[in-house]
Amino acid sequence: ARCKKTVTGPRPVKILSPLTQAILDSTQLISQVFRDTIFQVTDGVKETDIQYLSMKGYAMRVFILAVDLNNPKLSLEGVLPYGETQLSSLMQPLPEMASYVDSAGHRVVGAVNADFFDRSTAVPRGILVIDGNILKTTWYNDRSATFIGVFKDGNPFIGTRQDFDSLKTKFTYALGSGPLLVDHHELQLQTDLTTEPRTAAGLTDDEVMYFVVVDGRNFYWSNGMTLTEMGELLRACGSERAVNLDGGGSSTFLIRNPLAPVLQVRNMPSDGSNRPLGDGWMVISNQP
Repeated sequence: ARCKKTVTGPRPVKILSPLTQAILDSTQLISQVFRDTIFQVTDGVKETDIQYLSMKGYAMRVFILAVDLNNPKLSLEGVLPYGETQLSSLMQPLPEMASYVDSAGHRVVGAVNADFFDRSTAVPRGILVIDGNILKTTWYNDRSATFIGVFKDGNPFIGTRQDFDSLKTKFTYALGSGPLLVDHHELQLQTDLTTEPRTAAGLTDDEVMYFVVVDGRNFYWSNGMTLTEMGELLRACGSERAVNLDGGGSSTFLIRNPLAPVLQVRNMPSDGSNRPLGDGWMVISNQP
């Protein structure tokens, strides 16, 4: 009897996350999904992790935190190292920064790095408002073009330099950010075409904030994205507006592990360790 030839190949992966499916349906970023994970961090906060092969043939790992800021248990806070409320020369890795402000009734359930900063002085490149105090109104260069803010009523906002000039007294928190990636659901033209580890944020029309980190500079683990690709991903998630945050070795994605009371860095920062940062965004829950 003739033996049948066995054809082997990658097994199809069942897509679990609606975000993964949306990215597959509306972009040309993903060639093949190897692993797709979604879980509830806490009420109103979900994490999606995607391990995939890009259309360019590179290994990729993306971490997405979806934060429903309509949930009354959640809030978004900009934080400086050691809980400082004034500009200083202090820097602190994101896990320690989160631990410093974490307490009963004020639990950090998620966090990412925020604005670009001077690594010798710790001064952020963009504007800065902490606890309603306007600490910095200047911008470093043309790439410091946007910001993320939280109004005094708790509502989130992503805006431009012009928006900040007219609204700056209305924010409890505002931290600078980089190039505008998506505006009115439309991709924005980018002049920076480099592929790097990235952190970015996008806000939907119904006030879901997406924080995204993509690892890079590690061929077998993950190879990073261009700004345009990050914009495509955040638009696919439903972002009406999206901005780039500090990236490279600064890109850090942290959650409070739902299975144990620990703050856990989920990605693999490209420095090989958690870089001391100038500021960060914290997702806060009023849980005990």
